[in-house]
Amino acid sequence: MVGFKKLRWFTYENLGEAVLDMPPSELQTTGYWLSLSEETTARLREAGNWTNDRNDYGTNWPKIRESVRRRDQFKCQVCGVVESDKQHDVHHKIPFRTFTSTDEANRLENLTTLCRTCHQKVEQNVRIRSGLAGLGFVLGNLAPLFLMCDPRDLGTQTDPAWKPANGLPSVVLYDLVPAGIGFSQKLFEMHDELMQRALELVSECQCEDGCPSCVGPGGENGVGGKAETLEILKSLQR
Repeated sequence: MVGFKKLRWFTYENLGEAVLDMPPSELQTTGYWLSLSEETTARLREAGNWTNDRNDYGTNWPKIRESVRRRDQFKCQVCGVVESDKQHDVHHKIPFRTFTSTDEANRLENLTTLCRTCHQKVEQNVRIRSGLAGLGFVLGNLAPLFLMCDPRDLGTQTDPAWKPANGLPSVVLYDLVPAGIGFSQKLFEMHDELMQRALELVSECQCEDGCPSCVGPGGENGVGGKAETLEILKSLQR
């Protein structure tokens, strides 16, 4: 469904919404992509270098989530807006993936109620950048140098379960020009060199855990994906 919603300034109170009848927007183009095999993903996961799996909050999560929202009086703890037709989100103050124990992560003092808008803002500030996202970042910024094109001529997509690749984790670089103008073919031909240069760039960057010069920042209070991206790139060299 395509539509719009009117929100009150500051409080984000829902003032109404309506459906827009618009035709679908599609880009028929060409793309170059790489996918990680199930064996590679399993090896990365076993070594603790894979954070793209969906979080398993435990069997008691629905009850915990309900108790947190009731404790917070069904109000967003940032903007104060009260739940309406849609339930608010329950957010982990310290990211869930930083814990080794579900019980520790789901302690009530680590949970808070947020509306969807505030939750998105908080997640942008405190997030864990995955290695797959880091790989997409470095390839998307490195490829234009080899193609001698404008960065805006290429699109980048990362998907931990990309359907066209039979659900495998994938990074896609595609021409942002209808029908494509040959960038994808060129990237396919130089795949080995692109992977090698990406590995060198990330390895030699002086940052500790990711920055805009390599795999992208992890967020002001988040965790970058440099180590994880490095392990993925090393796996692709084998």
